[in-house]
Amino acid sequence: MTEKITSTTMAPIVSAEVLEIESKLCTPYKLTEGILVAAQAVLVKLTDADGVMGWGEANPAETVDGETPAGVMRVLQDKLLPAVLAEPEPAPGKIDALVDSLVAAKLCAKGAVTMALLDILGKRLNVSVATLLGGAIRRSLPVLWPLSNGTAEDDIPIIEERAAQGFTSFMLKMGTSPITSEIKRVAALEARYGERISLIGDANQGWSLDQAREFLAGIASSKVAFVEEPLATDVIEGMAELSDAGQLPLSADESIIELADAAHLAAAGAAKVFSIKSSKNGGPLRAQRIAAAAEAFGISCYMNSMIEFGITQAASLQHAVTVRNLLDVGHAFMSTMRLVKDPTDFSSLLRNGIVYLPERAGLGVAIDEDHVRRLTTSSFVLGAQ
Repeated sequence: MTEKITSTTMAPIVSAEVLEIESKLCTPYKLTEGILVAAQAVLVKLTDADGVMGWGEANPAETVDGETPAGVMRVLQDKLLPAVLAEPEPAPGKIDALVDSLVAAKLCAKGAVTMALLDILGKRLNVSVATLLGGAIRRSLPVLWPLSNGTAEDDIPIIEERAAQGFTSFMLKMGTSPITSEIKRVAALEARYGERISLIGDANQGWSLDQAREFLAGIASSKVAFVEEPLATDVIEGMAELSDAGQLPLSADESIIELADAAHLAAAGAAKVFSIKSSKNGGPLRAQRIAAAAEAFGISCYMNSMIEFGITQAASLQHAVTVRNLLDVGHAFMSTMRLVKDPTDFSSLLRNGIVYLPERAGLGVAIDEDHVRRLTTSSFVLGAQ
């Protein structure tokens, strides 16, 4: 911030810088669709006429939302940011509505813009984004740790390491091993750890309806908190059948991109948990509407993540602390700990398996711009330079 703020309302945005960044993962992550070794994101830095800066982040995942970093950068440069720069008072809600008239879908690009504008507005008002979203009802949340596709023998050393750091919830990635092996995996971990940890299963759309039935029957007596997205996203009737027949809650993740998806799933009775990802769902304002729809249907929310850098993690946290229908389990705020390099201080908010809401205004994270530029693979600037 280089100049005195002349008003608490939004000032025009005079500069927009967009940077694609990449970081290796500390440990490769085995998923249904392959092994992930690095994470990419597109960062948006907006500066207003008073010198107030705000940051947003897009986390495109082609296998989830069909988006790519190059596509995000293109729509930001050609459609979204010119409209932001042309708006005399770019209030976050106003812009979030406007962008839908400019281009369909492209939610993670739209979400990055909204994050940055919320960050600016919070700083101008000297309040947190959580306050802008209705107010925090909690100051901290438990955090889970994810486990790759594998066996109980693969999981145990990681659980031991992370449990010693305070983590008590673990997500088991599934979908590539035989169902009998996955059932044995859950049984072995529950026999070893009992009530000391909570387990979540995530098949990432990897099973047929028969395989999902077999798995859910095989762990029917377990204490698994929920099973996420066992079927392909277009098998709504199958999800509804499984959800109706079983005692274990099912979670919808990849099948919820926008609010209409959430309404469809809720009306079909296809899930008892909605997995919310701030970037995938189009930023905190849109994620907030999905959480509200879930609450209306008596559905719980779980705050999930892509492999995210600290800006999206901060935006998700600012929303999470306002949500009344959160599931009582660890949530996915460990993403920056899995990166070799993150240009924010989000990881400093995690202590003993708990993430704490920052005290600073806006999104509440500090950005090391020199570090951002070291991670940058491509960039552009619109407006003043």
